[in-house]
This record gives sequence, C-alpha cells and structure tokens, in this order.
Amino acid sequence: MKLTGAFTFNAPRDRVWAILNDPAILRKHMPGCESLEATGTDEFKATLKVGVAAIKGTYIAKLSITDKAPPERYTLHVEGQGGPGFVKGAGTVTLAADGAGTRLSYDGDLQFGGLIARVGGRLLSGITEKMTRDFFESLGKEAEG
Repeated sequence: MKLTGAFTFNAPRDRVWAILNDPAILRKHMPGCESLEATGTDEFKATLKVGVAAIKGTYIAKLSITDKAPPERYTLHVEGQGGPGFVKGAGTVTLAADGAGTRLSYDGDLQFGGLIARVGGRLLSGITEKMTRDFFESLGKEAEG
C-alpha cells in the first residue's frame, strides 16, 4: 500500500525536526502507542495496540531511521509483528520551510500480512490514512505549544 501526503506545521523547521526526533513526544502522540524506547542510535522498539474492524492486536515493532539529513529529511523503516499479522515498510519524511511554518511531506510503502490483511484489507488504506492524519494533527498542536 502506498502512503503519501503532506502536513503543514505552524512552527519553524528546526522545532518540527526536534519533535520528530524525540521518542517521548512521538510516543505521546502516536495512536495506540504503549511504549517507544531507544535500542540504539536511531533505532527503536515500539509496542502498539492497533485494530482494523474487529481485528485488534498488540504489535511489537522495530523502527529505524536512515539517510538522516537534519533538518531536511530522513527515511523511516518499520517492521512489526503481532497476533493478527505483520506490517513492514519504509518511507521518506521531508521538511521544507513554508513561510513561518514547515511543510512535512511523506512518501512510503507499507505491506500487511496475515489475518489483518485478509480480513481488513479493504479497510487498511482508510484506517492508515486516518491514523497518519491524527498523528500529524496531534504533533502540530505540540509544535505550536
């Protein structure tokens, strides 16, 4: 599944970059995130409770950041496994100054497998887009705060 979009923050690029690289802030705003801890430089382990329709489960995910070019861009890699299936993907996050604010663009691909893909396949795109939008809107309030 392709995941692309953009969000404009009412905050300078350096502030948005700092927020996107702070695990405590990300954990607070990531839908379903129960924990997010560093396991190495730009590597993290997350526990997420996520559901699609009646299929709900807990996922343990490994996240890593590569191709980091502060404060412009990085690539985020994710691999998650849980009772209802798995998710794997990568995407690039790009920040550009936009007047007094910052425009974040993202472009990536996600693969789902297992029960969640078989049962919730048609719903995954809409739910993933909503979770992404909710995440960035919540981060936007943090950036303004």
